[in-house]
Amino acid sequence: MTTTELAQALAASVDAALLHRTAFLRVQQPEFALAALAVPFLAGASEMVGQAFILAARRVRGWQAAASFALTGFVHITAVALWALGAHILLRLRLSELTPARLPTDLELLGVISLGYAPRLLGVLTIAPYYGEVLGRALDAWSMACVGWGISVITGGPIWAALVCAVCGWWGSSLFRHFGARAVAPLIERLGVVTAGMSRG
Repeated sequence: MTTTELAQALAASVDAALLHRTAFLRVQQPEFALAALAVPFLAGASEMVGQAFILAARRVRGWQAAASFALTGFVHITAVALWALGAHILLRLRLSELTPARLPTDLELLGVISLGYAPRLLGVLTIAPYYGEVLGRALDAWSMACVGWGISVITGGPIWAALVCAVCGWWGSSLFRHFGARAVAPLIERLGVVTAGMSRG
């Protein structure tokens, strides 16, 4: 993945957040779809910036802070993969009577859902008191809308069926963040690492 492809993916994430069709159609290019994975990674980093005061309060070392940012980013990428898996299963089951005009490749699904994480680049704002949690839920809803629209664009299927895929996939990734946090909490605590992505859900 080149810096040019990365820059293009980040630029396209703005269009994806605004629900522009052209942004989602670009995931048909394998290189672009892979580059789009940078969006959820940076979304995780954004959430971690919002919780930087936790790192400061714990007086973590430089490597622990870097590990916290990296781990949070990878948690988001894993959630994207699980979300794509859920959408993959539902699309192959053809739950809708109006089956999609075409079934997307797994890489296209990864690309669409990665671009759908664009609203979460604002995750740094969710640490704010009073409205932070509400804003976090609003970003979740915005992200689901982006993913649903993106799936509809690349499949040519009905928007409601695509939204079902988006909601079910998000639910699965949310469960991963919730129960995954409990499973790895002892190890994370021992290493002195903080993860923002696994605290919500």
